[in-house]
Amino acid sequence: MKHATQRRGFTLLELLVAVAITLVIAGLMLAVTTQVLGLWQRTQAGHSQSASARQVLDLLERDLQAALHRRDANGWLAVDILDTVAGLTNRGWLIGGAPMKPADGGSFLPLPPADADGVYHLRDARFGLSGAWLRFVTTNVESGGSLPTVVAYQIARRPVTGNPVATNPAPVRYSLYRSVISPEETFSNGYDVTATAYGSTGNTPTSALSTTYRQPRNVTNPSHANLLASDVVDFGCWLYRRDGAGALVRIYPESAGDTAHHAIGQSTADDSRFPEVADVFVRILGSGGVALLEAIERGRVTRPPEYATDAVWWWAVVEANSAVFIRRIEIEGTAP
Repeated sequence: MKHATQRRGFTLLELLVAVAITLVIAGLMLAVTTQVLGLWQRTQAGHSQSASARQVLDLLERDLQAALHRRDANGWLAVDILDTVAGLTNRGWLIGGAPMKPADGGSFLPLPPADADGVYHLRDARFGLSGAWLRFVTTNVESGGSLPTVVAYQIARRPVTGNPVATNPAPVRYSLYRSVISPEETFSNGYDVTATAYGSTGNTPTSALSTTYRQPRNVTNPSHANLLASDVVDFGCWLYRRDGAGALVRIYPESAGDTAHHAIGQSTADDSRFPEVADVFVRILGSGGVALLEAIERGRVTRPPEYATDAVWWWAVVEANSAVFIRRIEIEGTAP
């Protein structure tokens, strides 16, 4: 006798188990993919940050090694920390709106507290609202060498294109600018980097397409053509002299509240002498940090309750999504 073949389908329980297993496998694959993608993004951001830092530090090293001064009453090198909004007048900054880099002490710590061993660490420093404004007279900035030339380094917060006005829809970035004044303009306006001739009377920076990006005003208000590196949120330096035994003695900052060092060519006093060594510092955001900071400063997110102030929030985001790069540079030029 022939028996009919019995056909049997999946029970509801078996289907539910299969779906659950599939979801677990999919979840594991998603987690692994997310981790790999995050690692790749962090690696790429690290490479980008390192490349930008190398470009900045290489140029600073070349410029500072060729810095010069004479034994006169001129200011041949100057560092100023600008930590108020009023101090940024006519510097091409976009001010206002949602929380930007904290001012009035929220970003001011040029000499952080020493560690348990009494050692100060530059990596922990903060150089004010706009970072350090460094300018000096140097040579060898042209392809074939040059006459003495004023060079200035500073940070500006601007839209990536156009004028720094609130109605400009372009993305806003903190960027480091390197202004190189022509030898002719330097000669005409003098070898004193603190002279009023190197000031600006307007907030609008000159265009990247302009041929006037080597003018005296660019010491204070850099042109778009003077852009050196994007996403730089802090920049600064420590300056040193050598004592009789060759050991380094820090001459700037001398204290936690030191906002400036103006090196006078003939001075032998620590608070105004020309340095022999500089430690230069730059803090650069990664791509993830750029997006987070833009969201904060565009007002797209609100401050989480765990942060007491906007200043604390701003720096927490920045420190978690940036890298610090430091280089020691010998200033080899000597006074005639």
